Amino acid sequence: MNNKEISISILNNIDSFYNLIKIVNKDRYKIDKSLTEKQFFALSELKRHNKMELKNLSTQLHVSTSSLCILLNKLVEKKYVYREEDKRDRRNTFYGITKEGLEVFDEQVMKFVDVIDEKIDKLSMEDKHKLLICMNDIGEIIGKMI
Repeated sequence: MNNKEISISILNNIDSFYNLIKIVNKDRYKIDKSLTEKQFFALSELKRHNKMELKNLSTQLHVSTSSLCILLNKLVEKKYVYREEDKRDRRNTFYGITKEGLEVFDEQVMKFVDVIDEKIDKLSMEDKHKLLICMNDIGEIIGKMI
C-alpha cells in the first residue's frame, strides 16, 4: 500500500464523515435550534482555549474574520460569549466562553450524542465493536498527522 492509495481512501472517507456530520447536525438542529453548526464549533474552540483572539479563532475555524465577527456578535448578544479588548493593543479583541455558553454548549453536545446514539443503534453489535475500535485507531493516527 502506498501513500497515494491511503490518500485516496482518506478523501473518500472524509466525504462520508462530512455527510454524517451534516446529517447529525441537521437532526440535532431539528430538536433544538439554539445553536447553528458554526456557532457550535465556535463555542467548542472557545471552550478548548478558554479565550482567543479573533484572528486565531478565525484561522482555527477556517472562516473569514468578518463572518466570524458577525457570528460572535450574535453569541455575545445571547450572553454565550464575552468580548474583551487587549489593554496593550486595542486592535486585538479576545473572545471567551461564558458560564451560560458552557451550559448551552454542553447541552448541545448531549443532543449530538443522542442523535449519534440513534444512528449507532441501527448497527449490529459486531459493527458497533468494529466502529469503536476503528474510531479510536483513527483518532490516534490522525493525531500523529496533524
